[in-house]
Amino acid sequence: MPDFYSHRKLDDHTFMEIAGVEYEDFIEGQVFEHRPGRTITAEENRLHTLRSADLSMRNADHIFNAKIHGGEEVINETLILSVVTAMTTKTFNKVVANLGWKLIQLPNPVRAGDTIYAESEVLGKRESQTRPTQGVLHIKTRAVNQRGKEVCSFERRLLIYRRGLGPYEAAGY
Repeated sequence: MPDFYSHRKLDDHTFMEIAGVEYEDFIEGQVFEHRPGRTITAEENRLHTLRSADLSMRNADHIFNAKIHGGEEVINETLILSVVTAMTTKTFNKVVANLGWKLIQLPNPVRAGDTIYAESEVLGKRESQTRPTQGVLHIKTRAVNQRGKEVCSFERRLLIYRRGLGPYEAAGY
């Protein structure tokens, strides 16, 4: 039986999926394509708007949206940011904390029914000066729709566990 980088062998015929690349394996300049893509529906957008108590007229007022935007539902920007961040979690799954987002851009609207695809580039990494079991990654994430138009980009710093030093093995992962 072969060994798989993406799975840990539990016994001869059983493998457990491993989520997240190890801190030590990240190299500046690497690009990770996050799959699958994610189709965002009008209903999902309405639920997000309600749950987040967003009262902006474009998101909360269907009549305003119909008069101003022709009724075509434009997806809430905070939902886009959340979805794109979530798309990266399989790669960056050993995160201790998100240290911050910056340079957030939403250059083109996402409409109900659009599918978005994300990729992240490692801009840099360094060992934590105060937490020897962790390191800091500097990532740029970019998302495009099914037509290849950029719909979101941001830079983010992540505090991430170093190899074998997080809680995953103790939890059975």
